Parts: sequence; C-alpha cells; structure tokens
Amino acid sequence: MKKIIFINIPMKELPEKNKISYAHSGNTNYHYSEKVYYPITTVMAGKIQQDDEIKVVSIKTKTENDDTDTNERKLQSELKVIADIKRAHIQYECIEAPFVETHKNNEIRLQKLLQSMEQDAEIYADITFGQKSLPMLLMCALNFAEKFFNANIRNIIYGKVEFAKDTEGNPILTNPELYDVTSLYYLNNLVGAMKASSGFEALKNLEQFFLLSK
Repeated sequence: MKKIIFINIPMKELPEKNKISYAHSGNTNYHYSEKVYYPITTVMAGKIQQDDEIKVVSIKTKTENDDTDTNERKLQSELKVIADIKRAHIQYECIEAPFVETHKNNEIRLQKLLQSMEQDAEIYADITFGQKSLPMLLMCALNFAEKFFNANIRNIIYGKVEFAKDTEGNPILTNPELYDVTSLYYLNNLVGAMKASSGFEALKNLEQFFLLSK
C-alpha cells in the first residue's frame, strides 16, 4: 500500500527532554509506548505494514539557524526505526519555503503539496508544529487529492502537551494527549457540499447530521 505522510517541521530546536509517550491518550488508542519527538510516529507504528511504500513529506520553514534541518533528521530517524521493523520501504521529500505569509508564497506551498500526491494513496498528516496557515493549506491539498487522486484521508492528528517546571524550575512537558481531528476535515467537506434554500434550512440540516452521527 502506498502511504504518504505530511508533517510540519518545528522551527525551534527539539531537545531530548521533549521526547514523550502519547500511547493511549487523547481520543486515540495507539499502543506505541516509546517516547517520541513527533506524535505521527506513535500513529504510524500501528499503521505501517510489511512492504508498504511510504513517502514522508516534510514541510519546512526557512530560518536563520539549522534547527529545522536537525528536527527533520530526528523525524526521519524515528520513522526509519518503525519502517525497518515492518520491512517497509520509505522515502523522503521536503517542501521548504520562507517564513512569510504572502499570497505568492502560499501558492507555491500549495503547488508543491499537490505535486507530491500520488494516485490511490493513503494519506496521514501531523499538524502539531509549524505556522498557523499550514493546516489550512493542508486541508485544501487533501481535498484536492481526495477528489482527483482517489486518495484515502486516513488520519489528521496533533499532539498536545502542557508546559510545567520540575522541582529545580526547569521547563518540562506534561500531560501529553494525542488527538485525531480527521472528522473536522470531513465536516468541512460536508459544509462545502451542502445545498439549502436559506441559512436557516442549512442549519437545520447540519443539526440533523450531528444527531445522526452521535
């Protein structure tokens, strides 16, 4: 099976102390108990199968330091461990752009995202890190892939942590939670496809959908 993983790479350094276990947390039930930098690693540990063809697409924002490059290598190392265990094939691509929110820059990002799509692939995305605009661009790209590449949007996830201090006043990460928000993607598609004669009718239709989906 062809699997494509999209992940936003953080711009700040990921120190060793930031590794954390997301097993059995949030609204998910993944069993991978190893401490990781990236929540998507916890997900893919239960998704990758033998002989899978996996493409990891890193979405990087250019900065003056090389933290994004180092963080990307940490992601690759984590996923390689799982791919090797499952005897899956893994390759890496990188989408890099400057830290500006111009219309042109976002157009370039979106075009690069679309160029990385492949026919009939399962798609996973981790939106934990990165610029606030990137999840919006990803939603657009995933919708395009589903409509025109017959993609199967399997999981859109993010990891939540709380920041605290240890007994010596050093910052630590606590209370990790792994959330699957794929339903928001399909809800957005539903709203886009709805037809109604008025806003009132559209609201009633949406209320009925929520009742049926409980």
